Amino acid sequence: MPDFDNFPDDDELALLQFIEEFAARYEDYLATVNDDTDTRDAGIEFMNNVLAAADALDVAEFKDWSVPSYKDAYETVSRFRLFTKSFVIRSQVRKARLGKVNSVSLDTETKEHIHKYIAAIRELLERAEIEEGKRNSLYAKLNKFAADVDRARTPFDNAIIFIVAAADAAKKVGESLNPLSELIKRINELLGHAKDLEGDVKLSPPPERKRIEGPRKKADSAFSRDLDDIPF
Repeated sequence: MPDFDNFPDDDELALLQFIEEFAARYEDYLATVNDDTDTRDAGIEFMNNVLAAADALDVAEFKDWSVPSYKDAYETVSRFRLFTKSFVIRSQVRKARLGKVNSVSLDTETKEHIHKYIAAIRELLERAEIEEGKRNSLYAKLNKFAADVDRARTPFDNAIIFIVAAADAAKKVGESLNPLSELIKRINELLGHAKDLEGDVKLSPPPERKRIEGPRKKADSAFSRDLDDIPF
């Protein structure tokens, strides 16, 4: 099943995870049977699973499809497979576009500066008067962001998650985490500058496409270091 811990908020991208799994299961089955095997039950199950997920996620593109009768299964399932493959390709392209908008490419020097600030944050968290569970939670979020810094493109999601959690902790803990805001500010400035250098990245509209029409029936379904000692 899809990774619900990292389930997309976007309904179409969420459906993409379901389709990829259901399609892989169906294709694996087809690869194991002979040419004369009756595969209608498997095809109907594939359609039913995809349509149930699409209905739950309210993805409009699947509204015209319904599970076929046994007699029409081969033809309808064949058309539905083409339709879902088209949907998967469009969703993957859209996901790639969104990924570029919500991420940034960092040069080596910028990555080194950010890692120095991350190391300073770790030292700060180690010395701060903070509940151990909260400290470990902040470490985990910080480590995810640190790993992202070394990727070809650094996504913003884990950075934002850490920044929000750290800001909340600093507000509650007080003096021992006071330098945290300045460290986060400097990281933000580096990320923002790198994004500015990329210019505006816009999501261009998808091209006009022919639809593979489905049946016209709706489916059921304490920090001592002076910050100035940290080089930019």
